[in-house]
Amino acid sequence: MSLGELVSCPVEPEFDPLAPEFLADPFAVMHSLPLADRPVFYAPAIDYYVVTRFRDIESIFSDRDGYSAAAAQLPLVELDARARQILLDGGHRPQPSMVSLDEPEHARLRRPTARAFSARRTAEMEPRIRVILEQLLDAIDPAAPFDLVSTLTFPLPATVVFSFIGVPESDYPQLKQWSGYRAKLAWGRPAAEEQVEHALNMTAYRRYLRELVAAKAADRGDDFTSALLAIHDEQPDQLTHEEIASILFSLSFAGHDTTNYLIGNALRRLLEVPPRWEEIVADPALIPGAIEETLRYDPSVPVWRRLTKRPVTIAGFDVPEGAKLFLWLAAAGRDPTVFPDPDRFDMRRDNTRHHLAFGKGIHFCIGSALGKLEARLALEALTTRFPDLQLVPAQELTFHPNISFRGPQALWATAGRRLTFS
Repeated sequence: MSLGELVSCPVEPEFDPLAPEFLADPFAVMHSLPLADRPVFYAPAIDYYVVTRFRDIESIFSDRDGYSAAAAQLPLVELDARARQILLDGGHRPQPSMVSLDEPEHARLRRPTARAFSARRTAEMEPRIRVILEQLLDAIDPAAPFDLVSTLTFPLPATVVFSFIGVPESDYPQLKQWSGYRAKLAWGRPAAEEQVEHALNMTAYRRYLRELVAAKAADRGDDFTSALLAIHDEQPDQLTHEEIASILFSLSFAGHDTTNYLIGNALRRLLEVPPRWEEIVADPALIPGAIEETLRYDPSVPVWRRLTKRPVTIAGFDVPEGAKLFLWLAAAGRDPTVFPDPDRFDMRRDNTRHHLAFGKGIHFCIGSALGKLEARLALEALTTRFPDLQLVPAQELTFHPNISFRGPQALWATAGRRLTFS
């Protein structure tokens, strides 16, 4: 008997966030569900309780006594025994980073991370980001259609976060590849043989980061890893080399894919309605609002997860202890009780910054300022360089098959007049 049959919570047997129709348009699926009357439901396809209302998700994020972060990075499907053993032998534990740790262990790692990830260090990245942007835009041939993802939204945050950490430039392609394997293993539905391949890559990823920490310990630089090592020097028992490698494991992924998808989603939403793009070209002061509205309207992290530590009641429905929660952040961003006319993209919306795209409470995204800085600078550079940017019409967008990170895998555009076809 499933958890959904044991309690009074509604069941949606057809809800599957990895189904082709959901991956193509989760908002259409969202609108087909009676969320006003059933804001919480059990989805047997994934064995999760889906929570959709803004206030409920906000409360869950803030309630450390009732909910655990342990589910944040659990594989969505039961891992094959071979893959599980490969991960364990390679030192990949079920709770590999801060986002899946509860107090007090979370605070013990977050304090030095926040100290090393200072506002000063983030601000000092701006000139470097501008240089990277100029190089990427210079490489685009404006005379032909180009893919905004492969030319800009993917390489920009990858280069920024890897250089921020202190990864040698020659290793960037390898870390990009490992990030893709990680997304499939933790947030997708890979078959057994795929799991083995992904697990082998995860252990290699982990090993690389341990070796990077060891190399930086012997030869410090002006980078995030070296800053963490300086904190380790003060109190070696409070922040070990292994824990520094764990922090890097989290940041090297989260600081890359989420920002890639944020910029991609912002460009899609601005360009799909040409007057929106024309507005920010004419008034770049609208760009910060456009970024915040994208995070509400089409977040790059549409789902996060929690685990109940005791029986709870959510939106009037009983949920048992040990239940896995699918916090549908994208639905929270379309909650009409918080955001009037929620299906309208409005760069001037008064309360758009109240979204939950970066989480809330003790696990609020530590790199949010850097991600928004990259997105702002990217949009400023594009509106200046390509003010007549247009999407190639009739292109079919595709999305990576996972539950937690979403943005177009390709977004084709032209620098001049809109393409026409005879």
